[in-house]
Amino acid sequence: MNAISEEIQPGSAVAEDAAVEPFHTAEILTVAAAHGAHDTYFSYLPTILPLLIQNLALNTTQAGLLSACSQIPNLLQPVIGHLADRKNLKILVILAPTLSGALITLVGVAPSFGLAALLLVLAGFSTAGFHAIAPAMVSARAGRKMGRGMGFFMVGGELGFGLGPLAVVATISLLTLRGLPWLMTLGMLASVILFFKLRNVTTVRHAQTTGLPVRETIGQMRSLMLPIMAVIVITGFLQANIVNYLPTFMSREGAEFALAGASLAVVQLGGTLGVLLMGLFSDRIGQRRVALFGTLASVGFSMGFLFTQGWVQLVMLAGTGFSGFMANPAFLSMIQARFTRNRSLANGIYMSASFILRSLVVVTVGVLADRFGMRAVFIGSSAAALLALPIIYWLLPAK
Repeated sequence: MNAISEEIQPGSAVAEDAAVEPFHTAEILTVAAAHGAHDTYFSYLPTILPLLIQNLALNTTQAGLLSACSQIPNLLQPVIGHLADRKNLKILVILAPTLSGALITLVGVAPSFGLAALLLVLAGFSTAGFHAIAPAMVSARAGRKMGRGMGFFMVGGELGFGLGPLAVVATISLLTLRGLPWLMTLGMLASVILFFKLRNVTTVRHAQTTGLPVRETIGQMRSLMLPIMAVIVITGFLQANIVNYLPTFMSREGAEFALAGASLAVVQLGGTLGVLLMGLFSDRIGQRRVALFGTLASVGFSMGFLFTQGWVQLVMLAGTGFSGFMANPAFLSMIQARFTRNRSLANGIYMSASFILRSLVVVTVGVLADRFGMRAVFIGSSAAALLALPIIYWLLPAK
């Protein structure tokens, strides 16, 4: 099938579901804002990674393992999603900002690699619950405008990831790394707001909609999921460099901690704008075109970043962020539009696979950086992302 606007055919399950469901702006924006409050904590780790490497005497591989620790529980996302299609598990979405905030901020004061890794694994259970359920809640309340709903949801996450590094840099400048736990109060506030705003929302699909068996759903997802996962792996090396290792890369290139942290904010705020525009226009132009443009442009901007200096380098970083995250909500929209009868399960399978694959890539980048240097790995990762273009063009739904 083609992009979302073409996948909603008259008489289909998608059409029947979307025809009666308007776009619930207030509820979608609430979940999107909570996504931002939640994901801001996961931007703290790459920002403070240079300090953790110094304080805990870590190499780049160990630093990559820390990033991967929070992704391990995402293996449970399909299970959580399957349960959420049948039972109202919105409490996992409500509590996630509080739990993630408390656990992530404590990483900054952890006295050892082992304790920091344990805190991140526990935070991974929180984020697994949130990301398995929240996107399906949004798509179910978006009616025919799933691309716009997913765009708003992803904008919240990107904005949180963009503002997080600025909050960390300011907090550490004033209170040192030991003052980081004060920032958990944002997550607590977000949970309180979610509790009141989502009191009439359920994760359970409409009673008249019968979900497909798990095995059948997985079988039907294969043709769409395999090429998407291939793209995620290929482009994941570039994303690992511009998200997980960018402050560390900047620090090793001679930048001060504040500038290194701000560089990640530039990337993520650029990503916020890109995802916002994707959400507004992707239903018209097609998800595949969005993914093609985003992948190609991110390669050009990232190469520009590596071979420029000063303010031009910051412009290139903003461009890398603007284009580099467009494909993610496009893929999520494809999944949600195709599998409306098992949205949470399909979302859980997609999120689980993508998080795990990206975490493996992050560790691999750390190993390669220890062996060949971060700049060489950055250049190779940018060039390799071009290999994803034929997969996107030939194997994904076209408009």
